[in-house]
Amino acid sequence: MAGRGGGGRTDNIGRDNIGRDMDGQQDLRLTPQRRAVLEVLRAVHSHPTAAEVYDRVREVAPGIGAATVYRSLGLLVQAGQARELSLGNGTAARYDGNTSRHDHLVCDRCGRAVDIDLPSPVEMIVNELAHSTGFAITGYDLQLRGLCPSCRPGG
Repeated sequence: MAGRGGGGRTDNIGRDNIGRDMDGQQDLRLTPQRRAVLEVLRAVHSHPTAAEVYDRVREVAPGIGAATVYRSLGLLVQAGQARELSLGNGTAARYDGNTSRHDHLVCDRCGRAVDIDLPSPVEMIVNELAHSTGFAITGYDLQLRGLCPSCRPGG
């Protein structure tokens, strides 16, 4: 059930431009700094905060500034190459390099997020909601909340 498969994601790290504008044209130049941020996001499974991404990028690009990393994260999200996760409870946004359709388990205590792939009945519910409400549903984010094994009593 849990997994991080790259299904549906194209690896564009080797290209100079990534993302698409409204006309389907490439619209984000992949600078060395953005490439470093994207490589960090795609290498981790922990859904890091911007500060954690910054710390990891500095290991491979010591001269990079925090503003560049934060700006790059925003641009990568806009270009569809990363996802920004708002996990609630006043926690810092987290980032996900896995842009394929998936959901998350979120720990209410420590904020840990784990990727999950739910079976197709969820898609049937989404289709039924679209039909019954008249909404053209373009996507959804499902977060199941609870306590991770480390935060559970006796864990």
